Amino acid sequence: MGKPKRVSTHQRGKKAEELAAAFLRLKGYGIVERNFRVSAGEIDLIVEKGGTLVFVEVKSRKGRAQGTPLEAVSPHKVRRLSAAAAVYLAQKAGLSRTCRFDVITIGPDKNWLGLGKIRHFENAFSVEEYFNV
Repeated sequence: MGKPKRVSTHQRGKKAEELAAAFLRLKGYGIVERNFRVSAGEIDLIVEKGGTLVFVEVKSRKGRAQGTPLEAVSPHKVRRLSAAAAVYLAQKAGLSRTCRFDVITIGPDKNWLGLGKIRHFENAFSVEEYFNV
């Protein structure tokens, strides 16, 4: 038998996004778009529930060496997310809804099945200072 295959950070991130999307669907959210990318930044998931459009950042960690997944959502990341959200909303000209930013974290703590524990932080940050509101 050979060595186990190494999983790239990109592959781990995609798996985390899949888990987050499944988790949100179970909570009644509809998936609007995945991996919305523009030069300003990227939004992992755009979901909708009850007339609210939600921009979701997904972060996962295998261990604690790099800190918690929530700590990885830095002010720089918030600026890039808000800029990407502004572009998304500008592209959807007729879209007039309540919006918010959520963060889904996976791991490093494990649930009772031994899988990375999923946490959902609704309205995780506010970005009024980045928008002209």
